[in-house]
Amino acid sequence: MHPGRSRSHPRAGRPKAGHAIVLGAGIGGLCAARALSEHFEQVTVVERDVLPMPSGVRHGVPQGAHVHSLTPGGAEVLEEFFPGFTDELAAGGGTLAGALDELDIVFFGSRLRQVPLGRVLQVSRPFLEDRLRERVRALPGVGLRPGLEATAPIGAGPAGPDGPTGVRGVRLARPGGSGAEEAVEADLVVDAMGRAGRGAAWLRALGCQEPATARLTVDVAYASCRYRVPPGALGPAKGVLIGATQDRPRGAVLTRQEGDAWVLSLYGFGKDDHPPVSPERFLDFAGELLGAGASNALRAAEPITGISSYRYPASVRRDFHRLRRLPDGLVSTGDALCSLNPIYGAGMAVAALEARALRDCLDNGLPGLPRRFYRAAARAVRLPWLFSTMADRSMPQVPGTHPVVAGLLARAFRATMRAAAEDARVAAAVWNAVSLTGSPAELARPRVVASVLRHR
Repeated sequence: MHPGRSRSHPRAGRPKAGHAIVLGAGIGGLCAARALSEHFEQVTVVERDVLPMPSGVRHGVPQGAHVHSLTPGGAEVLEEFFPGFTDELAAGGGTLAGALDELDIVFFGSRLRQVPLGRVLQVSRPFLEDRLRERVRALPGVGLRPGLEATAPIGAGPAGPDGPTGVRGVRLARPGGSGAEEAVEADLVVDAMGRAGRGAAWLRALGCQEPATARLTVDVAYASCRYRVPPGALGPAKGVLIGATQDRPRGAVLTRQEGDAWVLSLYGFGKDDHPPVSPERFLDFAGELLGAGASNALRAAEPITGISSYRYPASVRRDFHRLRRLPDGLVSTGDALCSLNPIYGAGMAVAALEARALRDCLDNGLPGLPRRFYRAAARAVRLPWLFSTMADRSMPQVPGTHPVVAGLLARAFRATMRAAAEDARVAAAVWNAVSLTGSPAELARPRVVASVLRHR
């Protein structure tokens, strides 16, 4: 079964029981809470930040000021969890853009042929998260406890010959260590605390090994600013994406979001190509990528925010599914399991797919859940990880890839995108792979391969 597809879910009508705790109220944590609400009588979401944040962008989501788009693969899962969610956000001001007919996309130097392929929801991260949090809080039995962080798991007795017997809760405290620590019991603890991997480190404290970690250093930095742009000043497209190339390791994403605001995010691989944060040099950097028309329109536009910067050092995948021993009662999800280079826009969709896998694995009960879930999650992240890391390894600025391998990958991507510029079927296959609405195996179909070979 492809990770973007799900069987019809038979959970409705079965009795709920027990308590689950989700650590982290980001996209991964909120989706996990929705999945758990079908199985547990009580679900508690614990968040270190105080909510809502006055500035909109949370301390725990430093990338929140930058471009976020909900690809069709992620939107499909959110619609399954929260019927009508996409249209609700669009009615609240979000922008629905046709993919690829209302987006101008340039990958590896070639502009993809414009083909109608569904809709992309373009919203800011705070806007999406706030409304998703409202939906989750409205679920029966679900509560939110902000301003608290998890300090340690509570083990369920001493470890036996086959490892620890499990986890029966978590210890909570105010950030900074002020106030008394609180022990909260739960039948399941879900670590959605992000890429730092605290849940993985907890395994060591429970007598298990930490999972092996795959890490690809990319050294990507972002800089972003939101603008108020006069209608029509940027042309008919609702979004522009200019990807990096081997000779020019820089990229730009310009999208219309809620409130008719536009956000411009610039990025670059390696220190020499990181985008500047001074307003004048920021727009000079953008002009080299977007061209004179868009550059002039942005210079004449009204900046709504200052320029925010964010650095992403490496993509990380933790192979929990390969561990011999796992305690019951504890699973990690979202960026705690797999964190992808954000330039490919798959992070939110992958977190939603993992939440769907968690819900489905719970049909067989709590005993053995971690192993079932990690195997299902590994299937969900395998293709996004492969696509992301192959694209990264085609960039000579990314260390650790042999120049010959980087050259071969670069030629393969360039040929594919040249074909996608002219052939609607190749363009659709590329988009389906990127947006997680189809399998990258579509790119290996004879008709697609023949077209790519003609353009190599």
